[in-house]
Amino acid sequence: MLAACGSSSKSSSAGPSAAGTSAATGTAAATGGAASSSPAASGSGTATTTDVGIKVTGGFGVKPTVTIPSKAAPTTLVKQVLTEGTGATVAKGDTLVANYVGQTWAPKNGKPNVFDSSFDRGNAAAFAIGVGRVIPGWDKTLVGQKLGTRLVMALPPAEGYGSQGQSSAGISGTDTLVFVVDLLKTFKPDASAPGTVVSDLPASGLPKITNVPGKAPTILSTAGVKAPSKPVSTLLVKGSGDKIDATKTLVMQIVETDLATGKKTHSSWGQAPQTVAAQNVLTVVSKLAGQNVGSRALVLVPASAATAATASQAARPASPAQVLIADVVGEF
Repeated sequence: MLAACGSSSKSSSAGPSAAGTSAATGTAAATGGAASSSPAASGSGTATTTDVGIKVTGGFGVKPTVTIPSKAAPTTLVKQVLTEGTGATVAKGDTLVANYVGQTWAPKNGKPNVFDSSFDRGNAAAFAIGVGRVIPGWDKTLVGQKLGTRLVMALPPAEGYGSQGQSSAGISGTDTLVFVVDLLKTFKPDASAPGTVVSDLPASGLPKITNVPGKAPTILSTAGVKAPSKPVSTLLVKGSGDKIDATKTLVMQIVETDLATGKKTHSSWGQAPQTVAAQNVLTVVSKLAGQNVGSRALVLVPASAATAATASQAARPASPAQVLIADVVGEF
């Protein structure tokens, strides 16, 4: 719901997903979020040649240039650490924040085929790792690595997009894929952030909820709450982390409930936090503007009619009025 609003603003890539390709580090303020112990960005002249002949120029934090040898691609998954990080170990089920460049081993039309780069987008990717949300080679390679690591991997088709390839990215069913990946941050499925309950909440007009900072909220009853004509938000918890930066991507725990029936329709708690461009969030949840990481807000969202697909936006089905509780547990 949040990602669908304010779609002209920058949003986070989901990384090389199992279904298809996607078109700066700091301290994570979340409990259950891990900051990378990243080396300082190295100069662009740093160069390493891997055991299979892939040359990577540029250190951690710098967009790499990848030079692939003219010999045949390896037929099994190959990985090599270029910079060893000292941060937390990436675990299965973590939401991993990373920068990466993806390139096919074979050139296209005589030129290197760089099919995806979060460095070029200027925004890191975030995705659940080790649980089938990304291509198999990423799940197998990145779980167990430490934050602050830069590594290179060569993935034969079975570890990438399989025999069907990914035509929209210029990837055939026989292409071996080469990725250089910088591991930045992780957030656990139950990631939370500290804050203090707002003391002067309205006495009426809101659903009955549980509201304990750092724990999943529950919407107990929506009886008597009127559907709004535009989003109406209320701050529930004041966070104690860094100031929310409207230019970044927010890591959020979300609970959604149908306003008319009081039935929960979605919760990210214990599953995987969601990542949404801050500008999109603040368009809907205005009370989070000027607040800190760790803040929680409730928003009453009006019903919306179905919309047809356009050149820049997918079709949206009709949606009933919703109650949304959003916790900001981190940003990047």
